[in-house]
Amino acid sequence: MEEEIKVAEPAAEEKPAFKLNYKRTFTIGFAFFGILLLWQVYDTWCPTFLTELFKSAFNKESDQDVQYLVGVMMALDNLAALILLPIFGRLSDKTKSPLGKRMPYILVGTFVCAVAFPFIPVFFHNNNLVGTIAMMAIVLVFAMMYRNPAVALMPDMTPKPLRSKANGIINIMGYIGGAFATVVGMIFVLSKYLKALLKSVAFGQLKFHSW
Repeated sequence: MEEEIKVAEPAAEEKPAFKLNYKRTFTIGFAFFGILLLWQVYDTWCPTFLTELFKSAFNKESDQDVQYLVGVMMALDNLAALILLPIFGRLSDKTKSPLGKRMPYILVGTFVCAVAFPFIPVFFHNNNLVGTIAMMAIVLVFAMMYRNPAVALMPDMTPKPLRSKANGIINIMGYIGGAFATVVGMIFVLSKYLKALLKSVAFGQLKFHSW
């Protein structure tokens, strides 16, 4: 009687359990934090700066007389995004460097934005329209330089099953950046209001005592 030969079936390979690197994900999230913080401040204050500068340059009294110019200037960032974002995204895909594909764009873009952005209010306070617009353009171009590489960095460094969770974390970081800019702006406006209120109260007390 012939013995039946049983062929042992290979054991099913267990898929390795992926674990999200939270430290690295939060580090990547700081890029989104900076992006939304920058745009929140940019979109809040630059229209005000441009309105005052255009009124001064064209000798206009009303804000409405220069709003179309402000609208055109503020709409240029959307036009720039349509042109520059695909270009820098494509360039970062093809880049090979010791720092990787994305980091050169993120580092250079972040550094230039951090240096150039404070000069926008500096030129505004010096009533320099050309300088203000030039600084806005520089910030705009270099912000576009690092935006797409920052977006692509998370999928590059995160396993596919964990990308949804990582995406949630970096989006939360971005919204925190936008909220932080809003809160800081509210504090500055409130402090200016309180200072004016205290001045008026002090003046009222001085006037009362003089009587």
